[in-house]
Parts: sequence; C-alpha cells; structure tokens
Amino acid sequence: MKRPSRAKSVADILDKPEGLLRGLLKQSNNLQSINESVQSLLPEELKGRCMVSEYNQTSLIITAESAVWSTRLRYFSSELLAKLRKKGHYSLANIQIKTKPSQ
Repeated sequence: MKRPSRAKSVADILDKPEGLLRGLLKQSNNLQSINESVQSLLPEELKGRCMVSEYNQTSLIITAESAVWSTRLRYFSSELLAKLRKKGHYSLANIQIKTKPSQ
C-alpha cells in the first residue's frame, strides 16, 4: 500500500508560479486594487453603492446595488474612465455598468 504524500503548506502551493491558486490570488488582488481606485474616484453618494465585479486590462464591469445607482453611475462612467486612465490604467477602454439582482 502506497503511503500518502506529505501534506503541503499553503505557502508551498502559492509559491508555484504555474499554480491555479496563485493565479486566483493574483486575480483577487488585482480586483481589490482596481476596486479601491474606483471607490476613491466615485462621488460620495456612489461610494459603497457599487463595486468592481470584473476586470481585465481593457474592460471594467461595475455592479451597482439598484437601478437608481446604476443610472447615476452611467452618467459618471465617462469621467470615471478618464480619471482611471490618468491614474495609470491606460489600456482600459470601457466601463460596463450592471445592476445587482434583487433578492
């Protein structure tokens, strides 16, 4: 009977450059970083009412709490895109606004 291999620590798993968990952690950190940037640029009434739900180098998807906040965010989205580009997200081409499904 083959003896089970030694359990790996989380650090060992994260240190693998090709590991799936490392990729997820990187994606999560990128999402958190861009969300913090977006929140800092939003008008006061929108802060906390919307959050980045998806991000790649050219597209940003922001989900708002309700249709009201989605509409207000749409009016601000072109200004937000310009401000994000000034902050270093040069390849960002568009922002899509979605509404969180009601519960």
